[in-house]
Amino acid sequence: MFSEAFILALEERRRQALLAADGVSLLNLLADDLVYVHSTGVCDRRDSYLAKITGGSLKYLELNLQDLQVQLLQQAAVVRGRMAAVISKDGQPKRVSSCFMTVWSLGTDGAWRLCAHQGTPLPAA
Repeated sequence: MFSEAFILALEERRRQALLAADGVSLLNLLADDLVYVHSTGVCDRRDSYLAKITGGSLKYLELNLQDLQVQLLQQAAVVRGRMAAVISKDGQPKRVSSCFMTVWSLGTDGAWRLCAHQGTPLPAA
């Protein structure tokens, strides 16, 4: 059985891997059929997202997740919250503030992986 704390630990592992641009850790956390929709509306699959992170075109300089809420399902979990980040996109620094939703699912191999992410930009404060 899995718990809210278990899912939040997965989110923290993902956050740490993004900050470190750790492609190996991310590969283990992301589902083969990942759909990652950025707050800009750009959609990536696992391989294109990993290429951006490991290739350096997208760097997370700061990444804070707040107000996280977890909905547990039978073999999946939905996490929603807020993200505040400083990124470097193609060498240009940018502040990002968004609401997000992620979906984690239990694979046939028994491993939990991120299978979907949707970001929605928040208005500038």
